[in-house]
Amino acid sequence: MSLATRCTSCGTVFRVVQDQLKVSEGWVRCGRCDEVFNALEGLFDLDRDPPPEWTAPPAAPTEYRVVADEAPQEDAPDPSLVDRIDEQIFGTRRSAFGALTGLGTPERKRPDFADARFDTDLPDSETDGPALVVPASGAEGTEETAAPEFIRAAERQERWQSSRARKLMALGVVLLTLCLAGQVAHHYRDTLAARFPATQAALGAWCGLAGCTIEPPRRIEDISVESTALARAPSADAFRLSVVLRNRATTQAAMPWIDLSLTDANGLLVARRALSPQDFRARSTVLAAGGEAALQALLSTGAERVVGYTVEVFYP
Repeated sequence: MSLATRCTSCGTVFRVVQDQLKVSEGWVRCGRCDEVFNALEGLFDLDRDPPPEWTAPPAAPTEYRVVADEAPQEDAPDPSLVDRIDEQIFGTRRSAFGALTGLGTPERKRPDFADARFDTDLPDSETDGPALVVPASGAEGTEETAAPEFIRAAERQERWQSSRARKLMALGVVLLTLCLAGQVAHHYRDTLAARFPATQAALGAWCGLAGCTIEPPRRIEDISVESTALARAPSADAFRLSVVLRNRATTQAAMPWIDLSLTDANGLLVARRALSPQDFRARSTVLAAGGEAALQALLSTGAERVVGYTVEVFYP
């Protein structure tokens, strides 16, 4: 809401601030003709209401003042006759001090703004003029001081609520949202490429600029060990390990590593080894969605007292 008022003397329209009107109780001074008037009488909203009609005030009649002589002349006329003549010509009687009272309507009583400071900058157009400044305390002729804190706070709030500030904040929100979406896409680029193959070209172009790579997603919770087997090979200290892995996800997944632990009859660890897909000579390092992979590897442990074993999958 943009408030404005019209000067009752010259008809100029000025913008006003509601907090300033509260301080001065509605009284302002026109920056063009210096007329002091009550802005609340012609207050309107520039965005919704048209300016009120303005009629130029009638010119004030010339004030005549006749001063009687201090001492009456010897041939002075009868006072009663003079009063009748004055009443017929000027519409009033001579006062007790020998002078005519003022003609016409007496001047309106106005508040005294002798010690006030006002903004006297003239507006460029009728509706885009400067806001009227309420009177500030201080003696006449002193240097202009800063506005009170509550006025500055109201002006700051008005600037933040302007249409330009709102557009800039909306643009900032859009840019920050795009940046956040880019960060999320970069972090989950492997999952996005696997779930939405159409995005692989765009993600590949981005990785070309950022220096990253796109790999099959690593979701160890979707990989299950279907079966395992450890048997002695023809060689005395060799074993053959067989593992069947299954991908339970709806997207492809990277082939995990195998953690093999060998134990003796007492359950003590005899040997432990981490086996990569290359150790199993796997044909592919990717497990298809819902697919299985049978892996086999020949191991030489150098221990003959191997009785038990455990197999776990992990990603390095």
